[in-house]
Amino acid sequence: MKKIVAVAVFTFCGWIVSNALAQDGFSAVQKGNFILDPYYGAPNFGKNLVQQVTFNNSSITSTGSGGVGPMGVRAEYLLADKFGLGVDFIFNSTSLDLTYDSLNPDQTLYKTYVGVAKMQRIRVHLRFNYHFVSTENLDAYVGLGAGTNTRVWSVENSDPGYDFGRQQTIGSLIPFSMRFAAGVRYYFIPNLGFNAEIGLGGPLVSAGISLKI
Repeated sequence: MKKIVAVAVFTFCGWIVSNALAQDGFSAVQKGNFILDPYYGAPNFGKNLVQQVTFNNSSITSTGSGGVGPMGVRAEYLLADKFGLGVDFIFNSTSLDLTYDSLNPDQTLYKTYVGVAKMQRIRVHLRFNYHFVSTENLDAYVGLGAGTNTRVWSVENSDPGYDFGRQQTIGSLIPFSMRFAAGVRYYFIPNLGFNAEIGLGGPLVSAGISLKI
């Protein structure tokens, strides 16, 4: 399903660009514009991976997985008609929870406990965009971003037998991240439109609204 959505977004963006290339006139974005793009993307690789985890332990009665994103917001200021500088904030999370039974020596139920492990990933990129197509309604661009890569790990367990209780660790094996992307914005009215982007280093595909000031 996610592959179908990605192909649909890519095809739609290509159709918009091909139609807009034949148009002349006022540019959708110009020097001095400030653009804000909140978005939601896919896929969430961590969540997909956790969903495949299985446990060979009869005391575990149930497992669950969750997660949000990748999602975020892009802000851009047009330094010139074709060049923009901005910030891209990217967030995603993954969680795994399990419920397990603690048994008495006679194998009767003593108590049920819950353990939860979570991972949150935060990336903040300084972003440079080159706008190669701009018509009255359409803005198409390629972008390069680079910045931080932070992961927040937390573990919590209701079982008093685990001495760690609730712990949180902040860090990442590689503290640096990058993103290369191509995207379009299509404005239905002068200051409000739709944004879509494909890229590497963040969501493979994302979409949202575009606010232009």
